[in-house]
Amino acid sequence: MTFYDVKEDWDGVKKRWEAWWEFEMYDRPLLLIQTSRKDPITLPAGEEFADAGDDHLWRYTDPHYLTTKILNEFYNTWYGGESVPVLNHGWAVGHACTFGCEPHFTSDTIWTDTVPIKDGDEYPEIYFDESNRWWQLFLDVTEKVSAQSKQRYFVMPMWGNNAGDNLLLCRGSDALCMDVAENPEWVKENIKIISDAQIKQYKALREKALLTGLEGTVNNVSIWSPKQTQGIDSDFSCMVSPKAFRDIFLPPLIETMQTADHCIYHLDGAVALHQLDTLLATKEINAIQWVPGDGHWEVMQWIPLLQKMQAHKKAVLVYAPPEEVHQVIKALQPEGLCIQTWASGEDAARALLDSVSGLYR
Repeated sequence: MTFYDVKEDWDGVKKRWEAWWEFEMYDRPLLLIQTSRKDPITLPAGEEFADAGDDHLWRYTDPHYLTTKILNEFYNTWYGGESVPVLNHGWAVGHACTFGCEPHFTSDTIWTDTVPIKDGDEYPEIYFDESNRWWQLFLDVTEKVSAQSKQRYFVMPMWGNNAGDNLLLCRGSDALCMDVAENPEWVKENIKIISDAQIKQYKALREKALLTGLEGTVNNVSIWSPKQTQGIDSDFSCMVSPKAFRDIFLPPLIETMQTADHCIYHLDGAVALHQLDTLLATKEINAIQWVPGDGHWEVMQWIPLLQKMQAHKKAVLVYAPPEEVHQVIKALQPEGLCIQTWASGEDAARALLDSVSGLYR
């Protein structure tokens, strides 16, 4: 059994995503709903979920664990609307490890040390060595989990953040803030080193992810594209002025986006909104994922903000509870609109999806 056997209306799903990326609408706005299947499918022998227990390193790095985890989800989940199964390994700091950071693992997250500074030096030396053990692990694991998909799930190729946030992990937030003010040329030089290396890393990992045998690609937001897609972020943008963001942190992001066909920007919280006008003027950004942050998830308060994004022809990915999905649809343009929501079970999810479809019949 493959993804194509269980995914309903795949032809329609593809057309909706294709339209969404172009800020158009095929037949309705997009909905992402995942919930438990009414009739779970029995896992094939040998693919039962392998519990990692307290071995946190194994939880994040073992191909067998990662594969059986997504297969357990695949056989027990109803992927409603435009949602698809994606193997997400849970790393957000992985690429920083390829530049000299060392990771530490807990049950629910990974954090890193900054790159050590040699005696007598003022700054750390930041470079990418292809023999780096973490880079070799990312290549190996991506290849293995992709080959084991056998057309059942997609694989997210990225293992962490983009250039600016990786420089933050390498240097530390306080130090990097001072560097932006006192030595911006050092920041520009080293963010370029990281960005150039990551573009090569993304290319290599994307090629590995194609071993799933599935058409199209997914990004770190777990959304699908018929072409090559890339997720972009810069959480450090919260800490710098719009000018510093435009001059230092945006250029490497643009270079990265130019290697893909469809790019979505992860805009994380109101503290990043002073960069919004710059993002809206960046033609390489096709879509924006709006993440309000803890305590600010009530979606209707953000309608004017989302309308502004749509006015600049940016597709939007927003989060709303099922009882507010219709309100969001009525308040926003259906073109370029994708809503992620949830449901108590397959019947409730189907009913919500049918009600949205009914608005456009």
